Amino acid sequence: MMQAFENFVAEPFRHRRFDLAWFRLAQLMHERTNGGFDSLYMIAAKALRRKVDLPASPQMPAGQIASVVAGLRRDGYMILPCKLSGEDIEAINNFAFSTPGIADDLAKSVSITRDNIPKGAPRYYWWMDQLAAVPAVQRMVADGPYCAIAQEYLGCRPILAHLDLFLDRPFEGKYEPYSYHYDNDGPGFLKLFFFLTDVTIGTGAHYFMAGTQAHSKPTPFAKASLYESDALYRHYGEDKEVIVRGPAGTILAEDTSGFHRGSTIEHSYRLMMQWQFSVIDMPTEQELYRELKPARVRGLSPRVASITSKFFVPG
Repeated sequence: MMQAFENFVAEPFRHRRFDLAWFRLAQLMHERTNGGFDSLYMIAAKALRRKVDLPASPQMPAGQIASVVAGLRRDGYMILPCKLSGEDIEAINNFAFSTPGIADDLAKSVSITRDNIPKGAPRYYWWMDQLAAVPAVQRMVADGPYCAIAQEYLGCRPILAHLDLFLDRPFEGKYEPYSYHYDNDGPGFLKLFFFLTDVTIGTGAHYFMAGTQAHSKPTPFAKASLYESDALYRHYGEDKEVIVRGPAGTILAEDTSGFHRGSTIEHSYRLMMQWQFSVIDMPTEQELYRELKPARVRGLSPRVASITSKFFVPG
């Protein structure tokens, strides 16, 4: 009872973030109804958060966007037909290795360079608002098809809820993301992963069970917990497992309500940018720690800004 009071009342009140209480309630309702709440909420979201008329993307025509969305609805994941440019890859890499990162302690900055990635943590992050200030990232949100893909997949106007850049390194010890699980991140969401280094077996290949993205799960797998691969193979079939890898510049769209896992970094490192679109906001530890100020982007469409205003606003 005391923990519930802390989660749903005390902490949201302390941070003046009542959307945090709503997000946690949505997570609880997902668990209690095995996704039934999610389905009802998505019906309401399509009426309450109507789609906006987004500008056409020079990177992907409407027909390709429709094809990507069809693949996502069928399989839960898609490698996009467009790629990041070499210039954008270099710009984001240069940002990462010239800007202090963070690990578990948000009060402690960590210096990270290509030649000196500290030991002690399996994953390092960067502040989201600092990432939003990178011109290459601003071009991606202004000109890319990503908002349109998320809007069409979710069927309503989404929120760009997370904008993450993280680096994975070899790590001795148990790291939960390397075990199969699904994300309980609200009634509807979609993630985009931008590969900023080559991703192979040994440098963080991603594993996904295709077609498992329905929010209502079979009873043995209904909880948002960790699962053994063999148990999922017996139920879904090992042939459903897809290993996603690709060169720097690859872009993966995935509904991570499907079962997925990372894999051990055996050598080198993996640098990845992740955008998460959602039908409800998802307050992060970073924004609870300090206020994140959105970047002003010259020429940003107000219709795009209606989706991205947490991080990007017209300049």
